[in-house]
Amino acid sequence: MATLFGILCLFTGCVKKEITRIADWQTHFTDVYFADAKHGWIVGHHGWILHTADGGVSWEKQTVNTNEDFKAVYFTNLRNGWAVGDKGLIATTDDGGRHWTLQKNQVPTLFMDVFFLNSKTGWIVGQDGLLYTKNGGKTWQHQEASAFGLGGIHFVDKHRGWIVGDYDRILVTSDDNQTWRRQNELVRMEHDTSEVCNLHTVFFATPYEGWSGGTDGTIFHTTNGGAEWQTQYSRLPMIYGHIRPTVYDFDFINDDYGVAVAQGGFIIRTEDGGANWKLTENQTKNDLMGVHFATPKEAWAVGWNGTLLHSTDGGVTWNKRSGTTADDLQSVAFADADRAVAVGEKGTITTSDDSGKTWTNIEMDTWHRIRNLSFVTDKEGWAVGDGGLILHTTDAGQTWERQTSGWWYTLNALHFINPKKGWIVGDLGTVLHTTDGGETWIQQAPRYFHEMIKGIFFLNETEGWVVGWPGIVFHTKDGGLTWKRQNSNSYNELYAAYFIDRHIGWVVGQFGEILHTLDGGKTWKFQQSGTRANLNKVYFADANHGLIVGDEGVILTTINGGVTWELQKSGTSNDLYSFSLSPDGILAVGEGGIAMRYSVDTEQFIAELPPAAQDMETDEKPIEPIEYHWEIVRQGSWQAKFTDTYFSSTQEGWTVGAGGTILRTTDSGITWQTQQSGVTEELQRVVFIDENYGWITGQGVLLRTENGGETWQVIREGLKNLHNIRAIHFITRKKGWIGVDRGQILRTNDGGITWTLQQTGTTHQPITHLHFINSQEGWAVAPQRRTGGLILHTVDGGDYWEIQARTHQSCIGIHFLNAKSGWVVMENGTSLLTIDGGESWKRDLEAEREIKGTNFDIQLHTVKFRNHTEAWAIDRGHTILTTQNQGKRWEATNYLLESEPANGEAKSWIERMVEERPFGFSMRITNAHLLPDGHGWVVTGEQIHDRELARADIGGTNESGASTGQIYITTD
Repeated sequence: MATLFGILCLFTGCVKKEITRIADWQTHFTDVYFADAKHGWIVGHHGWILHTADGGVSWEKQTVNTNEDFKAVYFTNLRNGWAVGDKGLIATTDDGGRHWTLQKNQVPTLFMDVFFLNSKTGWIVGQDGLLYTKNGGKTWQHQEASAFGLGGIHFVDKHRGWIVGDYDRILVTSDDNQTWRRQNELVRMEHDTSEVCNLHTVFFATPYEGWSGGTDGTIFHTTNGGAEWQTQYSRLPMIYGHIRPTVYDFDFINDDYGVAVAQGGFIIRTEDGGANWKLTENQTKNDLMGVHFATPKEAWAVGWNGTLLHSTDGGVTWNKRSGTTADDLQSVAFADADRAVAVGEKGTITTSDDSGKTWTNIEMDTWHRIRNLSFVTDKEGWAVGDGGLILHTTDAGQTWERQTSGWWYTLNALHFINPKKGWIVGDLGTVLHTTDGGETWIQQAPRYFHEMIKGIFFLNETEGWVVGWPGIVFHTKDGGLTWKRQNSNSYNELYAAYFIDRHIGWVVGQFGEILHTLDGGKTWKFQQSGTRANLNKVYFADANHGLIVGDEGVILTTINGGVTWELQKSGTSNDLYSFSLSPDGILAVGEGGIAMRYSVDTEQFIAELPPAAQDMETDEKPIEPIEYHWEIVRQGSWQAKFTDTYFSSTQEGWTVGAGGTILRTTDSGITWQTQQSGVTEELQRVVFIDENYGWITGQGVLLRTENGGETWQVIREGLKNLHNIRAIHFITRKKGWIGVDRGQILRTNDGGITWTLQQTGTTHQPITHLHFINSQEGWAVAPQRRTGGLILHTVDGGDYWEIQARTHQSCIGIHFLNAKSGWVVMENGTSLLTIDGGESWKRDLEAEREIKGTNFDIQLHTVKFRNHTEAWAIDRGHTILTTQNQGKRWEATNYLLESEPANGEAKSWIERMVEERPFGFSMRITNAHLLPDGHGWVVTGEQIHDRELARADIGGTNESGASTGQIYITTD
């Protein structure tokens, strides 16, 4: 039972209020301009203008008589400047910003950019065209330049200038602003994902060479004054799975060296006029709106949530000055009395180990908003968000893994009643249910229900409520199998519900709405909140004492069940979205990344916290063993699913699998010894560069050894929040690369102890295979979600990757003999070959695609290369295939058992193993390793769906999901 005392303290005002987390600047920055190395200005929303006179060491707010949003700022010298923005806003200063005055114009529209040649001649562009002044803005002349919105403007002299805008609009004048004509010779590259874009910025370094940028990562470049524009590859990565970030601003110090900033906190730079753009290391996920060079080495970038970045090396590296804590926090929960976790915008996860006094951000590789969070024990919890995002933690929020529901709609809220059973709700009538801790999810939505569900509350395993828009309340008495609609008499959005028993409950929502029921929701009555602010979360300690938080810093309390609600002084005007209780007080989070802590120094609250993980009871029923005895070849005794095997010689090899399993053999696999991994994660790949140095990958973890596996070093730093590590390649004991989900590649120069993230900027899909021929040049392949794949290439060790080719089939493996000769294997078994380093790829159309001795098409899921002509692969039909001619022909292997069967009949692995299993059994080969001398090993993670065989001694799965694996050997 949560504290009654805490609610009473809020009533009496004896509670201590403190802001423990907040943005450095409570606004969105939109543009920055430096008149020299010392003097600069930043503009933002709500009439904000900041000024520095000491090169950014300190910033002070300047006063201007407006609350509208500024979008752009420009200074011609230390004194004369202009700032423009929403609703026709134009502000000017002639004393460096000590005094700003508003200039009137007849176009009350959104202005996006401003440019002045001198203190008299200038232009403004916006959603309703172009304004021009010859007298410093005392009067403005409206010009009809385009029927579409305009976003950026730049002049190189009084005669020649360019404007860019929506729908690919690029306009040019060469007659002193008398006429504007469209330049429409735009040439797009093959990898462009959009046919048309909105352009936001333009910059010319000379009268002939310029750049424009806009939506979907678009950058156009011209070398002839705009007569023709060619697309440059921005290298901005995919975000949200399918689009590239919008380019918002450029600045160049000459026609070679420049920097661009973009949505999502991305910064790219070029040293060759944009022929090659390089992605810098991310310092923020906040949108960056403006960038400016104060000197050739010193640059500044600004963005949303008060983000301010500074570079002293020409944009190669950036330091955060502000904006690290500004993303909205949507939900907060205590795991134990001290440990708090909050989640929010752009994948923000932040943790506290002192009841919310101090906070530490957790790096995540998601851009989605995380909307809700819940802990069921002091270690285990879940979070949900946009794009069907489901995250799961077993270490109190320090690391997170994704769970898959197959649902892509926005998920708004969740409720778990124990570590196995829980529900998630979201848009379009989404109600998901799990009975296995999130391993699988099923839809339980009410029939014909497509509205948005915003909140959920369950009393126990059977009875619960969901609420949403428009004014919906649904009730279940059978754990979500069936739902009955309740009449709320509301049409507003309802955000949250709370019940103290099966009869008494409350629902809160939009416009200060509070609903109350005394009969389990059969009837609902309105309670007077005294506010029109949205109410976001509700909690009751008993039938009388309750607490609600909402927008505009609203905190409401009641001591009579809601007959009256008292508005408390929260200490903030920021929207509050969530709160959680601990013995030390109440913690509330909300808009702008704020965290508010309410406590009483002399008292401890009595708060209901999640139980310790080891104390949590589960209702798992023991499985009665069924005795079966099956004679099979080379059965291991390890209760683990094997995932990969690797042999450095005929005698010595390693096998890895689930539960951190590592096995080693020194006698060709006749006997195996367990090696201590020190981890419990499923291990997925194993590779050795010699008999001593090897690496094993798992989800968010890497193991390395320098002594043949006698000891393994566990590496988590820089890896723990990454998705599956799909590919690994080492060229020396020190230098290697790994490929993971979301188009990410990491590099190490110290044998895997530390890793540097290399975002390819080319794809959001997994990197499935890598091959480097030296420390600088390498290739990677990435299958795409719907069809085809990408071949990526680097010549600088992976700092810069480019799309070298697109394939019509998914590519799963790549190998290069040297800098010219390469080979790519496709999912359907066909090959692509190159003899010019990947500049062109050719497919042998005469190549045979049928497997010898089979009647099904090839579908490969794993390929490993022996050399540049020979490879072996595993088919999704669990057959081992080999090729000796670069994939012109794939043949099914017919490797014999180590010893001949008693009847002398030679049978393949597959034939023998299928014969010795019950009717209908299908064995899954997870991986294999074949040596050129004919020796080979196969590992399996077998799946048996007949529950009667769950405990059969053949390597099947039991009801808890554990698997046993087998190791098979051939010497043929």
